[in-house]
Amino acid sequence: MQPTFPLLRLPENATIKVLRNLSLEQLFFISLVSSKTKRLVTSLGLRADRVDIRIDRLNEVVVHTQAPYLNLTLRPFTLLEFKDWMNHIRTIFCFTSPANVLQRMLFFQNSVRFTVQSLKDAIGNVSDLFLSRQLTDVMSRNVLKHFNTPSTLFLYRNPFEEVSEIQKIFIQNFKTISFHDVYSLDDMLLVNSESVQFTKPISQKRFNRFVKLWICGSNPRLQRMDLSINKTDVASGEVYLEGIRCMEMSQDAKKEIRQKHKFSVNADMIQIRRNDGTPAVIATYDGQRRLHMFLIVLH
Repeated sequence: MQPTFPLLRLPENATIKVLRNLSLEQLFFISLVSSKTKRLVTSLGLRADRVDIRIDRLNEVVVHTQAPYLNLTLRPFTLLEFKDWMNHIRTIFCFTSPANVLQRMLFFQNSVRFTVQSLKDAIGNVSDLFLSRQLTDVMSRNVLKHFNTPSTLFLYRNPFEEVSEIQKIFIQNFKTISFHDVYSLDDMLLVNSESVQFTKPISQKRFNRFVKLWICGSNPRLQRMDLSINKTDVASGEVYLEGIRCMEMSQDAKKEIRQKHKFSVNADMIQIRRNDGTPAVIATYDGQRRLHMFLIVLH
């Protein structure tokens, strides 16, 4: 038989000293023992930097903390358990809303156990929303309807039949939107986010047209746009900057931007300017099949 340690019989200050030497996983499960242990563990001031709620066949809640690192996987089977787990995690890791911790909702498959409305009621708002391409269109639309205030949206497939419906998504003022389906020039011009990532390649002509319209004043909130051009489109010559006034940059300025935005050392760039004087950089680097393009607004 393993020897036991009378932790809760110690004076409270001694108990706290012992708790400070335990792993985060041990602390979490000790906090479940009683209201007293929950209070003691909470008093340690633990902090989570991210909580992931994964909706798939397992329905997992995963807690990430800064070093020392904890990856805690919980699998609630009822909505009450979901709500109880989330409330307990919020208490133990000292956060009450997505404002001070990254709370991500990741939908990988249709939930067979919970409705989207019931999940929203149990979890509340989230900071990041991730919708995989495995979701049905109906499920995706339902998720977007109920979890409608994320800061960041990852949308891997357009779930709408009407063009106007996906454009209602683009005009929302997310901090970041990542879109992995086909999009038009009109879609690009409607983007109201600070940062946007389009993964489907476009033509040089469309990129050129977008940049010219940005110079004239479109997309006023935009700080960064990531996209790509098919190499087959540039085989006969690069025309994506045709008719755009470009300014050369010093090597030091290029190096600084590469470091700040974590670009490849092979990324080249030129500077452009809006009609209102706002400067920006167009950075490019060759991929295996695509020419990767980045529009970075300099403020």
